[in-house]
Amino acid sequence: MIYIEGGSKAQQVLSKELYYFCSQELSIKKKVEIDLRIEDVKHAEAWTDHEGEGKFYIDIEKDLTTDQFIIAFCHEMIHVIQHLRDKPISEKEAYQLEVGLAEQFKLLSKS
Repeated sequence: MIYIEGGSKAQQVLSKELYYFCSQELSIKKKVEIDLRIEDVKHAEAWTDHEGEGKFYIDIEKDLTTDQFIIAFCHEMIHVIQHLRDKPISEKEAYQLEVGLAEQFKLLSKS
C-alpha cells in the first residue's frame, strides 16, 4: 500500500503506477506500507527511511523532471527491497539497477 502526500496530481498518479510496477518487478511479496512525500527535499533528490515491519517513508524532490522522478522512485524502491531482504543498503547496487528498472517502466507505460 502506498500513501502519497504533496506533489502534483500527475506525480501522484505516476507514483502509484511506479509503486505497483516496482513491487512486481522487484518481487516484493511481503506486506509493505509506504508513506511517500513529494516535497522540497534538502541535500538529496530522494531518501528512504525504514521504520520496521514493512513500514517505509520515502521523500522525493517535487521539482524533478519526470525522468528524474522515475529514476529516483526506482532507486528508493531498490532500497526498500534491500531492507525487506535484510541485505546491506547499497547505493552502488541501487545506482546500478535504477536506470534499467526506470527504462523498463517507461517501455511498458508506452504500450
